[in-house]
Amino acid sequence: MSTRYFFFGTLMDRDVLELVLGRSVADDAFEAAALYGYHRVRVRKDSFPMLVADPGASVDGIVYRTRNAEEDARILFFEDFDYGLLPCRPRTSEGMVDAMFCGIDTAVEPSDEPWDLETWGPRYKAGFLRLSEIYMDCFGRMTPEEAEPIWEKGRLDLVAKGLL
Repeated sequence: MSTRYFFFGTLMDRDVLELVLGRSVADDAFEAAALYGYHRVRVRKDSFPMLVADPGASVDGIVYRTRNAEEDARILFFEDFDYGLLPCRPRTSEGMVDAMFCGIDTAVEPSDEPWDLETWGPRYKAGFLRLSEIYMDCFGRMTPEEAEPIWEKGRLDLVAKGLL
């Protein structure tokens, strides 16, 4: 099984994606893409983004195809229960492609602050990688619901240290 995903946030970062997948990723595994009908903002109280429907806007990102069902499971674990898998049709250099993206659950609040990877990286990447490492260590041992308190404790600890 293989799934094509459109990543628009932290999973566009090679280090984050490699940590989530548990393996290195080749340069040619990423394909630049744009998803129309949305704009990207920071999630309120966190450093990562979400998409908000906006018919006149578009979001840059990447298309990535998983190798197998385990990679799908790792991505879905990472995105956990705050995100739902939704179909989309991003545009790549070869035209529109069918893909999936992890859309935010309505219980998560958007901020008014735009989000982009280049701004996020210098300020938040190191802390986010540490938090993601803690969380992904739970993969295969816990459900996302069981691992959520570990994420939240780690997040609060890193916020207190000024890393998130």
